[in-house]
Amino acid sequence: MDFDKKYIQEAADRIMIQDLLGRYAFAADYGRGKPESWAALFIEDGRFEIPEISMVVRGRSALTKFIEGLHRTVPGLHHVMSNFIIDVEGDRAQGKCELNEFMLRSEAIYNNLQAWYEDDYVRVDRRWYIEVRRVHLSDDTRSVASTGKVGEYFYDFFEMCKEFVVP
Repeated sequence: MDFDKKYIQEAADRIMIQDLLGRYAFAADYGRGKPESWAALFIEDGRFEIPEISMVVRGRSALTKFIEGLHRTVPGLHHVMSNFIIDVEGDRAQGKCELNEFMLRSEAIYNNLQAWYEDDYVRVDRRWYIEVRRVHLSDDTRSVASTGKVGEYFYDFFEMCKEFVVP
């Protein structure tokens, strides 16, 4: 079986993008005190969006501020991504994956969020970056994250997010 260069390059690109996403999760979950390591995974004017709440965080400075707020308001989060779909076209790519987020508390481990990411990636100087990452939340997920015990834990996070909501 012969594989041409394009096939091998696209396979390598998919692996590199999955590595980028692994670094994203580790920086979000364990990067407390190093918020710039998470923001550096985005291009300079990259965006993190939650369309269902009209939230847009644009640029590395704002991304750094956002992840600092996440670490401050909801410590103990763990992002688990799966079922990756990545389509590569030259130096650009689009991807989707499922997100399950867990929150560790002394009384329990909560499965507080089930959602999916929809991403745009760009390669700059042989390295892949996130251009736009959109988190899509179902109605059920929004309900779980904003009510009951989980809602109590997420209250400060949602208050912090208001700074990034666009009218």
